[in-house]
Amino acid sequence: MPERADDSAGWILRRTVKTAVAGALAAVGAPLVVNLVRRRQAGGSRVLILSYHRVTPDFAQSAKEGLASLLVSTSSLKNQLEHVARRHEIVSLVDACRILAERGGGGERDVVAITLDDGYADNHDHALPLLASMRVPATVFVPTAYVGTDRRLPHDRLFGALSLLSRRGIPYQRAGIPVGLQALLSLAAKAGPAATLDTLIRALPHDRLVALADALEARLGTSERDLPAGTRLLTWAQVRDLAAGGVEVGGHSTNHAVLSNIPLADARREIAGCRDHIAERLGRRPRFFAYPNGYYTPQTRAAVREAGFEAAVTIEDEENRRGIDPYALKRKVLWENTTRGPLRYSAYVAECNVSGVFSALGLARPVPGERPNVATEVPDVPLRRQEGA
Repeated sequence: MPERADDSAGWILRRTVKTAVAGALAAVGAPLVVNLVRRRQAGGSRVLILSYHRVTPDFAQSAKEGLASLLVSTSSLKNQLEHVARRHEIVSLVDACRILAERGGGGERDVVAITLDDGYADNHDHALPLLASMRVPATVFVPTAYVGTDRRLPHDRLFGALSLLSRRGIPYQRAGIPVGLQALLSLAAKAGPAATLDTLIRALPHDRLVALADALEARLGTSERDLPAGTRLLTWAQVRDLAAGGVEVGGHSTNHAVLSNIPLADARREIAGCRDHIAERLGRRPRFFAYPNGYYTPQTRAAVREAGFEAAVTIEDEENRRGIDPYALKRKVLWENTTRGPLRYSAYVAECNVSGVFSALGLARPVPGERPNVATEVPDVPLRRQEGA
C-alpha cells in the first residue's frame, strides 16, 4: 500500500526530504527531460489516464475512519486538476482511446483522462460539482451489485474489521474466527490493517474475502452497516445524475471481484453482469471496463473484449504507447499524498509524481497488474506474500 497519511515527526521529515528532492529535480529540468523521453517511448504526445477513488471535504477526518490511500480532499483534487490542465489537455476517455489508436502521434500537447473507481457516493456529492465547475470530463466505474444498496465493498469491510482488532489489541493471529479463515488471516498478517488487507486481496478469491469479513464482523459484534458513511456507494439515481452531467459510466464488475482470483466462468459473469445492469438502468451499454484492484489475465482481458466493451483500464503506472492493447490501458492512481509536501499541497511533488520523474528514477515502485491465465476452476488459491510491502 502507499505510505501512511499520519502527521508524525518521522513522516513529516520524509515528506520534507521528498519535497526538497522534487524541487531540486524541477530546478534542473528533470520533468522536461523525462517528458521528452516518455513522448518518444509513447510514439507521440503522451496519453495519461489518472485514477481516483473517494473524494472528501476533510481528508484528515476521513483518513481516521477508512483507507487513506483511497482518499483525496476536494481542495487537493482541485489543485491536481489545475496542475494537469496547465500542462496537458484534459480529454474524455473516448478521446484518449482514439488518440492511442492513431499512428500519427496525436497533437502537440499531452492529454489526460480522469477516472474514478468503485462508485462511492462522494463521487456524486463532491467530485461531480468540482468536475462540472471546471468542465472536466470523467469516467466513473461502478460495481453494480452494490449500487443502490446498504452493502459495503469487501476491502472497506475488512479494513474496518482489521482496524478494530488493532484498536482492541487483538493480534490478527488470534482473532478468534473459524480455523480455516484464521489460518488465512494469520498467513497474511503484517504490521497494520492496510498491508494485511493488501496481501489478502492479492491472494484470496472473492468468496473467501467476503467470508473473512463476515467472520471478523461476527467476532467483533459489528456489521458492514456500522462502517463510516463515507464508505457508502452510489444510488442508481446518483449514477443517472452523473451520466446526465456528462460523466461516462463504466463497468467495474458486479461484486468488485478480483478477476484473476476466481474461475473464468465466474469472471465472465462478473463482466457481463455489470454490463447488463448498467444497460438496464441507463438505457445504453457501458463502453469501458476497469479491472477491480487492477489485476487481470489474458483470459479476463479477452472476456472483457468478448463482452462488447471498447477498452479496459488497469492501475499499472506505465506509459501508454501508440497501438497499445485497448484492454490493458495503463493508469496512474492519485490520492492526497501524491501531491503533498510536509504540511500541504506541493507543486514540486505534483510535477515529479504526475510527470513520472519519481518513477523514472526508481523512487516510486510500479504496480503490477497482469497475471498468468488461471485454470478454468480455482478450487484453492495459496496465500502469497506481497513483495516488498
